[in-house]
This record gives sequence, C-alpha cells and structure tokens, in this order.
Amino acid sequence: MKILKFGFIIFIIFLFSFADLYAKDYKEYIKVGILSNQKEFTVASDKKYYFVSNDKKYYLSAGKINVKIKDKEVIILNKSYKLPIKFVSSKCFLVNNKIYRGNIIVNSSSKGNNIINELKMEDYLKGILPKEASASWNSEALKAQAVISRTYALKNIGRHSKEGFDICSQVHCQVYGGASCETKNCNQAVYDTKQEVVLYKDEPAQTFFHSSCAGHTEDPKFVWQWKTETPEYLKGIKDNYCKDNPHQTWTTTLPETTIREKLIKAGHKIGKIKKISASGTTTAKAAKEIVIKHYKGTLKLNSYTFRCAVSADKIKSTLITSIKQKNKNFIFEGKGWGHKVGLCQWGAKAMGDKGFTYKQILEFYYPKTKVGKIKYATK
Repeated sequence: MKILKFGFIIFIIFLFSFADLYAKDYKEYIKVGILSNQKEFTVASDKKYYFVSNDKKYYLSAGKINVKIKDKEVIILNKSYKLPIKFVSSKCFLVNNKIYRGNIIVNSSSKGNNIINELKMEDYLKGILPKEASASWNSEALKAQAVISRTYALKNIGRHSKEGFDICSQVHCQVYGGASCETKNCNQAVYDTKQEVVLYKDEPAQTFFHSSCAGHTEDPKFVWQWKTETPEYLKGIKDNYCKDNPHQTWTTTLPETTIREKLIKAGHKIGKIKKISASGTTTAKAAKEIVIKHYKGTLKLNSYTFRCAVSADKIKSTLITSIKQKNKNFIFEGKGWGHKVGLCQWGAKAMGDKGFTYKQILEFYYPKTKVGKIKYATK
C-alpha cells in the first residue's frame, strides 16, 4: 500500500507539473521581414558559411560579401543565382552591419525584394524586448513584456505571408532590432518565461500593448475596424498605476497646411481647414471622432484614423483634452501615448516596482486570461 500511495503521489505531481502545458504545437522558427524593396545589401559571418539556391549549396569563406538583387536573381561574386536563396551559418550574420541570429533569406514578392531573418522564436524575442520596453525596467515588467510579445507573435504569425515572411520588424507588428540590440536583462526575461503565453479559452490571446493609457485602457472597437465582438479581456479597464510617466500629458502644435497635406495624402478630399474639434467619448474617455470643418465642407474621421494620418508621434493618443487654433496653427493637448488597447507598459512597470509579479500584471491587464506554456513542434 505504501508503495502504491507513493507512486500515486508521484503521478499527481507529474500530472500537475504539465497541467499548464498547452496541447497545440507551434512552429519553433519564425520568419521576420527585416528589409524590403532592396536592390543591394551586404552579408557577413566570421565563420565559413553557405547559401542555398535551387536546392544546391554554395560555400563561402568567412568575411563580408556584397549581394545585388535584379530580376528575381541575386548576383554574388559576379555569378547569378535564382531567388529565393538562404544564407546559413553556425554563427550570427551581419546584414548591413547589423547582427542577426539564425538564417538570412532573400526572396521576391509582388511588393518587392525582401531580406528575411529566419530564427527561433525565443531568439526573436531577445531582439524585441529592448525595442518595445526599457532594459532598465524591473524584471517583472520585462517578463510580462516577454510573455505578451511571444503571444502576439504566435497569434499574428503569417500576417505577411503574401510577402514570404511571418511578421515584419516595424511598429506594424513588433519592433525588432536583431541581436545587435540584445541586453542581459531582456534576455533573462525571455529565458525566465520560456514558452509562456497568455491564454484565453485555451487559445493565445490577442495581446495588444501600448506605452501609456493615462488612466483607462481602450476597447479596440473604438480604434480599429473591429469586425467581431470585443473579447472580455480587451474591453478596457481602469488603471490607477499609469500615473507617473513622461507621456501622462502632452502638447503639440501643427500648422494647418501640414494637417491638410497629410489628410490629402491619406486620400481625403479637403480644403483649407477652418476648425478642428473632438466629438463623442469612448469608455476610456478618449475622443470617438475628429470633426474637421474646411472650405469644401465637413470631414468626420475616427480619432485613431485621424491621428495616424496626421502624425502618431506628435498626436500621441486619442485622449485629446483640448484643440485650439492660434494664427495658422492648431494646438493639441492630450494624455497618454499609443492606441491604449491591452497592456499599458508604464502601468506594468509601476506594478512591478510595487512588487506585483509578471503573472499578476498580465491578469490585471487581460482579465479572464491565464498564463500557460505552449509546445514547439519538433519538425
């Protein structure tokens, strides 16, 4: 009986140790578009490496070479090879003097020639964290960022499939800096949360994040063309932790001509602007619409659409508290930075500083979710 009881206890411990392991397998490697519309670039490795074209391997000595792309072919050392090609090395690559782990792929799509970094998901995250957070922040905030960046990548993998890669390296997906930007603290956060993701109903959640919500996160239906009902974990929450940050309040001044030119470039027919005002309020107290009265009529835009068209860096959020006109300029005042959906990074930092764990931070910003582990496919 004692032996059986001991064996049963061991079985229970074993069972619970894997209880949070998510059953579905995910690809361990991700393809990241790092350069687009390229006609020429340099690649180097400090070890002997090779490239593959038409299933044939061509070996190169250690060092740097220049690669030219023309008519779906590449020219390497005065010889032409058909695209796509893949550079493979046991060490990191230097592409245009920037360091990348993994392999480098060159392909051609309808949108031009692309340089792609193919690497393991966990290594990809090491090049994300220093760009999407601050390496000087507390470890719990960094671990929270590692989990949501991993989740976001898995949830949105294949977003750029028409271009031959999974995800881009810009703010459209997640800002990725390769191995050149890696730091010890950020790498440790990736390691400490290996394979962990935010799950909602046993599926990876859509873990949007932003810099500063200024007191309340936003429901995405007020931001994007949200075609489905907002999941409960993204409907927005009151956030008392996002108070002391450099983006809590902001002011920006833009000339009327700049605003008009930006809106015309975005496809809106508009004359000289007479007045700009905010209309309606979202659950996060942000503006629903921006109303622009001009000499050809009135233009109404979703506030986020207006912000992105004019300048997402200068009009930092849609929580606009004042719009004034002075001479030929418009003065915007507001609070927060970013789209305000999902995790607030400055709020997460404050929670970490107060002693909350990364799992508590994630549970706060994504209610009704849990942190679990995914498995990477062996093939």
